[in-house]
Amino acid sequence: MRPLCEKLVADTFRISSWLLATLTCATLSWSVHAEAPPAKTAQMDAASVVSMAGRQRMLSQRMVKTYLMLGQGIATNDARTLLQNSIKQFDSQLATLKTYQPTPEVQRALVTLEDDWATCKPLLTAAPSKTGAVALYDANEALQYAAHSVTLAYDNSSGAKVVHLTSLAGRQRMLSQRMAKFYFYRTWGLYDIPAAMELNLSRAHFTAMLIQIEKSPYATAQTKAAVAQVRREWEPYQQILYANHDPAKMRQDAPRVAELSERVLASTEELVAQLVSQAQAAPN
Repeated sequence: MRPLCEKLVADTFRISSWLLATLTCATLSWSVHAEAPPAKTAQMDAASVVSMAGRQRMLSQRMVKTYLMLGQGIATNDARTLLQNSIKQFDSQLATLKTYQPTPEVQRALVTLEDDWATCKPLLTAAPSKTGAVALYDANEALQYAAHSVTLAYDNSSGAKVVHLTSLAGRQRMLSQRMAKFYFYRTWGLYDIPAAMELNLSRAHFTAMLIQIEKSPYATAQTKAAVAQVRREWEPYQQILYANHDPAKMRQDAPRVAELSERVLASTEELVAQLVSQAQAAPN
């Protein structure tokens, strides 16, 4: 493991990179592979494909969350089922996304996502261990960032305002799992300081995104009602995330954190579904 100072520098750089992703992703080149004409072997409506790509962001975090739960013996039956199902869903959705590549930007982003997934998947399917969790820390961040790039690429190819709002709401799904992931890194005694920093950043981002979605001129009454439901689920979740700071005491709250992370995820899925329906009903 790298010395702490070096690790903190790397983590701080990654935090800044993640926050700037929505501004810089369109200009970044994510692959050294030769560029071929984009494939168009299937047609999907923009909102649905952005939602699916955004769900890959969420699954990237959920898989490591459940891996860490298994390694620590936290709700092991549920964790094992969720991990296995999430891996299958990630594979299935990646295959579906590869059938619809409307722009070179999407194509490049998908190549990188597939490459990063090839690195992460063997780690996730191996028996959970602290060594594996250490290996996953950076590899999983790369996977999440690649999935985020794919989502932005599809969003950019659409240009529709409601589709963009769908992308923002979809990020809330990811953040719900990301906070739990870093919580469980801390309960396992790994990366305590950088994990705490990432958890705090994700919490702030989740709160800010709720406000942004709610105040959007494209938010309907149904959207605002869905946001209100997310808030109701979010409040007890954020309370338990910050109830204790000592890893041993946090470990006692771990089953509750796991439960509430899934409840918040369910409410954010409902918000995204509502926005997808709204986008599909909008005139072309």
